[in-house]
Amino acid sequence: MKTYSLEKNNISYVAKLMAHIKPDWWDYESGVEQLSDISNSAKNIGWFLGEDEQHPKGWILCTEYKGYSCLSIECLGYDENGRFVMEQQLQPLIEKAEKYARNKGFRIMRYIISSIDMSCHERELNDLWKELRDLKSYNREHFDYFVEYGFKPAGFMPNCYGESYHGIIMIKEL
Repeated sequence: MKTYSLEKNNISYVAKLMAHIKPDWWDYESGVEQLSDISNSAKNIGWFLGEDEQHPKGWILCTEYKGYSCLSIECLGYDENGRFVMEQQLQPLIEKAEKYARNKGFRIMRYIISSIDMSCHERELNDLWKELRDLKSYNREHFDYFVEYGFKPAGFMPNCYGESYHGIIMIKEL
């Protein structure tokens, strides 16, 4: 067998295959739509805070994954007198994102937080379920804030920020 890149001229063949082997997930048109336009699978949306539009003070960027009924926080930040923060100051934007997700009928919000100041940082991860069970924050304000807001650690992305520098997948059920 050979491998081919998905291109405009061959998407229809794959959409037919999708509809044939999994018709309860795709009909031909939805297969073409998903393969042709990434905005049908993932779409960025965001908001920002500021005294006016030309002077933002903080932002949140999210990606909606319609197929997974999920809104993912991709990045966020706030300028607190020249100091980068990502906690309570952004709560109005996090609440806006949550309301948006609920209005879209999404069931999950996701956020990936780095392992800095966490029990899993700067070491190799072993059994991921044990790591998750034993995960501890060493006064990591950012992690603690998101847990307080209702997010729960749900998994890991080992080494995603570098060797022994992990991503912790946080989930909030809506």
